[in-house]
Amino acid sequence: MPIKTWLLSSVIACALTLSACGGDGGTSTPTPPPTGGGGGNGGSTPPPVQKFDTEFESDAEAARFLIQAGFGGNPQMLETMVGGDAASWMTREFDRPRTDLLQPIMSEFNATGDVNFGKASDTFWRALLEGNDHLRLRMTYALSQIFVISDHQVNETPIASAYYMDILSKNAFGNFRDLLGDVTYSPAMADFLTYMRNRKGDPETGRVPDENYAREVLQLFTIGLVELNMDGTPKLSGGEPIETYDNDDIRGLARVFTGLSYKGSGFWDRDKDSSAAPLQMFEDRHSELEKSFLGTTIPAGTSGTDTVERALDTIFDHPNVPPFIARQLIQRFTVSDPDPAYVQRVAEAFEAGTFTAPNGTSFGTGQRGDLKATLSAILLDPSVHDSENPLSGKVREPVLKFVQWGHNFDVTDIRTEESWRLGDTNSPATKLGQHPFRPKSVFNFYRPGFIAPGTQAGESGMTTPEFQIVNEGAAVGYINFMTDFIVDNTGGDDEAARFTPDYSEEVALADDAPALVEHLNLLMTGARMSTAEKDAVINVIEKLTLDEPEQDKLERVHVAILMIASLPSYAVIN
Repeated sequence: MPIKTWLLSSVIACALTLSACGGDGGTSTPTPPPTGGGGGNGGSTPPPVQKFDTEFESDAEAARFLIQAGFGGNPQMLETMVGGDAASWMTREFDRPRTDLLQPIMSEFNATGDVNFGKASDTFWRALLEGNDHLRLRMTYALSQIFVISDHQVNETPIASAYYMDILSKNAFGNFRDLLGDVTYSPAMADFLTYMRNRKGDPETGRVPDENYAREVLQLFTIGLVELNMDGTPKLSGGEPIETYDNDDIRGLARVFTGLSYKGSGFWDRDKDSSAAPLQMFEDRHSELEKSFLGTTIPAGTSGTDTVERALDTIFDHPNVPPFIARQLIQRFTVSDPDPAYVQRVAEAFEAGTFTAPNGTSFGTGQRGDLKATLSAILLDPSVHDSENPLSGKVREPVLKFVQWGHNFDVTDIRTEESWRLGDTNSPATKLGQHPFRPKSVFNFYRPGFIAPGTQAGESGMTTPEFQIVNEGAAVGYINFMTDFIVDNTGGDDEAARFTPDYSEEVALADDAPALVEHLNLLMTGARMSTAEKDAVINVIEKLTLDEPEQDKLERVHVAILMIASLPSYAVIN
C-alpha cells in the first residue's frame, strides 16, 4: 500500500528537525560543517597533509569521491573502484565518449521542421540521469553556473540553447581560452546578454554600443571586480581592494563586441542553421574606433574579427583569471568555502596548464588555462583525500541531490519529455528551487561570495553560496518533489511519464533496519550520517510493520531513502 499520509508527515517533520539541528541539536537553520578558512578572512587552518595518496581503500572513500566528482554511484560501481586510484578513474573519465546534447534536437528539427520549447532542457536532464560521462557532465553543469545563460530568457529556439550546452560540454576538458571564444560567438549568449546585432556607435543619433557583455564577461566570467592574489584573496592598497576596471574600460570593450550577428548573407538575415552556428562578424557594422581597456589599446581600423580575438586574449591573460576561476570551480565540486591555499594550488595548475597526481599521472597540455589540469588539481588535492580533515565541505544544491538519487538506484524508464515535474523545477515551494540552465539572472542561482545570515557558517564569515536557495522554506518543496520520484509515483496513470528505480538490493535488507540504513548511508552520503541521523531513520522505519512483506518492505525502503535524502549528511559533502 502507498505511504500513509500521517507517516509521510512524520518523515518530513523528523527530517526537518534533524536538518535544523545538524543532526545533533542546536541551531535554527541548516549549518554545514566548517569548510575552508573563512574565505581568506583570517581563519586559522592546519596545513594540508603532505604525504597522501588517492587510492580508494574502502567503499566509503569511493562513494564520497563519486559524490564530489560526479553524481554518486551504485554498489557495483563502488565494488569496482575499491583498490583503484582516483587519478586512474579521472583518466578513464577524460577518455569517455561525450554525450552529444545538440544532435538529438537537430535530428528532430531536421525531421519535423520544429522543436518543442523545452527540448533542450529535457535533453540535458536525460543526459544527467543516464549519461555515462559523469565527470564531463558535472563539469558542464559547473561551467553553466559561471558562463550563465537562462534558456527561459533567451528569445531563441531550443536549438541555440542546446548548441550552447554542447559548447560547454566540448570545452569541459579543453582550454579556458577556447571556451571563452566559443561562448562569445554563441547565439544564446549573444541573445541573453544583448550583443546580438550590436552596432557601432552613431554620433548623429547618439547610439552607443551595448555594454552588457563587456561588463559581464569581466565581472562574472573571467576576472571579477577586484584584483586578486593567486590564492583568491583581494590585493589591497592602503587597506582597500583594488578595482580591476572602470567605466572607461567598459566603454572601450563594448566597441569590441559590435558587428556580430547570426550566420547569414547579411547583418539582418540569418541562415536556417544559424542557431547552431558561431556568430558572424559584419565589418561594416563593427566600430572602427580605437578600443582601450585593461591597459591595452587596439588601434583604430583593426578588423572586427582581429579585434575580438585580441580582446579575448587580453582578458584571458589577466592575472586574476586563474584564482577567479579556480575558486568558483572548487565551490562547484568540493568545498563551499575553500581555503586560500587550496585555491592557490588549483590556480597554479591552471596557470601552468599541467598537474601531476600522486600516482605519477600527468594531466594537461602545459598550456595556460588547461581545464583537465585544473579539474585534476581540484579533485586530487590533499584536502579532498584527507577523510579526517574537518575543514572540508560543500553544501549540495538540489539538482545534484536529485540526480544522485537516479544514479544510486539505477533509474530506468527515464522519460524527461513526458514528465511535467521536470518541465520547470525552479519553484522552491513545490519543486527543487533550481533548474539547469535556468537561473533567474546572469548572476547564477547564487553568488559565489554569499555568506548566509543566521547560521554558524555565516557568523564565521564562511561563504556558502548554495544557502541562497537551500533553506527551510525550500526544504518542503524539495521533499515533495523527491517523494514522487522516490516512491515511483511520477507517472500516475501515465506509464510514459514514469521513472523506475531499482530497489531490489534495498528490499532484500528491509527486514533489518540497521543494515538497510548502513547500506543507504554508504550509497547516499559516503558513510557520513551521524549517529543521531541513523537512530532517527531506524526508529521511524522500525515502526512500519511487515504484515504484507513484499509491499511493506518496499515501503520501508521508500521511507528510509526519503528521510536520508532530507538530512544534513545528504545535503553536505564532507
